Amino acid sequence: MNKISETAYLVAMYRAIESERPDALFQDPFARLLAGGQGQLLVAILGDQKQATNIIATRTYVIDRMIEQLVRSHKIDTVVNLGAGLDTRPYRLSLPRSLHWIEVDLPDILIYKENKLQDQQPVCSLQRVQLDLSNLGLRKSLFAEINATATKVLVLTEGLLSYLPEEQVGLLAEDLKEQPNFRWWLFELVSAFGLQQFRLLWREKIFNQYFSENNTSVFLFAPEYGLDFFHHCGWRTSEFHSIWKESRRLKRGVRFAAFLELLMRWFAKQYWRALNRSIGIALLERL
Repeated sequence: MNKISETAYLVAMYRAIESERPDALFQDPFARLLAGGQGQLLVAILGDQKQATNIIATRTYVIDRMIEQLVRSHKIDTVVNLGAGLDTRPYRLSLPRSLHWIEVDLPDILIYKENKLQDQQPVCSLQRVQLDLSNLGLRKSLFAEINATATKVLVLTEGLLSYLPEEQVGLLAEDLKEQPNFRWWLFELVSAFGLQQFRLLWREKIFNQYFSENNTSVFLFAPEYGLDFFHHCGWRTSEFHSIWKESRRLKRGVRFAAFLELLMRWFAKQYWRALNRSIGIALLERL
């Protein structure tokens, strides 16, 4: 995961580009600082800046709003961000000071982030845990420790699952389910059908050449039956927000999105339904 963790610089740069628009969906004043030269370089290498920025902007905005709403409505006391990367939500969202936010990621990325933000104050209680999440023993110990002190936990894995093998995602789902106070799980889902569409938007060949150790696809988790994968692990779907629909609503859709949607609704209804279920933001609740 060391190479994959560099995507954090890329995502931060896309957030910076969105934040600098006059009609920005959100403001991330720390994104460009965190992206640095590495983020600028990666955006230049991958190209297709506008489309990629729109995807990340939509994802970020939807998750921002969901977190704020969940914290208020369900009185969540702890958020655990696994694979946190260069996320800045503890600094820029409207969160209660009493909220405990825990970031978990590899040491290099968290040390870099700590240094860059050392003069900034988060809006809530913030803890950073340096941990390789593939270490199952340490991961379970951390989850148990958090569960012992928290009452209502929201787990966030925004950009993590797609890079994990299906077996590892299943084990993670079981580990989270074992902790009774881990109530909700929020993440981006890309199903097998969605991955086919995703490849049309991202320059995947270049992406894999840069981030993959052996030039194979870095996108490993794309379940054939979508959210049903998690239902067998003890989780049920509470909400699902289609990226296609949300990007259209937020005016960040692909070119000619309205015309394409009209065509699909008329001539490819089955494809249209599958598309809206295949890529989106999912909120799961433990059974």
